[in-house]
Amino acid sequence: MGSLYASYLAKQNEVTLLDSYEPMVEAVNSQGITKMEPDGSEETFPAKAVLTGTDIGVQDLVIVFVKSIHTYEAVKANAGLIGKDTIVMTLQNGAGNNRDIANFVEKERIIVGTSSHNSVGKGLGRIYHSGNGPTNIGPDEITEKAMERVETVAENFRACGLEVNVVENIQRVLWSKLFINCGINAMTAIMDSPIGDVYTNSEMWNICKRVVYETVMVAEADGTFFHRDEALELVRKVAVNDATGYSSMWQDRHNKRRTEIDKINGTVVALGYEYQIDTTYNKMLVNMMHAIEQSYLK
Repeated sequence: MGSLYASYLAKQNEVTLLDSYEPMVEAVNSQGITKMEPDGSEETFPAKAVLTGTDIGVQDLVIVFVKSIHTYEAVKANAGLIGKDTIVMTLQNGAGNNRDIANFVEKERIIVGTSSHNSVGKGLGRIYHSGNGPTNIGPDEITEKAMERVETVAENFRACGLEVNVVENIQRVLWSKLFINCGINAMTAIMDSPIGDVYTNSEMWNICKRVVYETVMVAEADGTFFHRDEALELVRKVAVNDATGYSSMWQDRHNKRRTEIDKINGTVVALGYEYQIDTTYNKMLVNMMHAIEQSYLK
């Protein structure tokens, strides 16, 4: 996802990618990033990359795209990027990334958002842009100055060809994205299937409904109301529009990495416990993903 957004933002900005995998950094610097589209077209653009923790000076905008389980450590390792006017944006999956970032920058300079794009890694410096849609952003703390910062970033993104919506009540947007992640990520990883199977496989869709309905009840208890059919339709649209793509959790399983399950379905389970709401289906997905992780993680 970082490479995908870099492909847009580099049109109007000086962009540096940070990555922990040295071969990836070397590949990006030597051959750029190749973006493949569903229609078979490809575009390669030059890009600059450095290893995480490299001192490249204070930046105007830092976008965090690491897995939510690594947010705190990633921002800590790159705190040198953040100055007194730096804006830090999270467009990550999972919940609680803004709270991790707030350990290093005041909330008024944090932008929280979601992306409807989907991007799959296809090797060093190669990505498949399997899904397209709006980027929704808003302030972590609503003040006049914070809204000005959000609008400035939105204008820049739009100038680079990204569709951007500015949303003052970003919590509703975050829950919307969590419905999608809870309904799709773990199930596609467990079933070893593309995103579209969640809807076209009737048994997977039945499970997805139960997962989403539980998440809707938890969201309401937490202060954000959705009709359950509205939430389910959000998931269905992604399953249809990004049918050929693969979720980030599916990619983690195939690359034998630790997943974000505890920050996605696990968040629903934790809040369900707090609000005394039954989250049986979300618990099932959490347990199954942990069992799969245990089969390959030392």
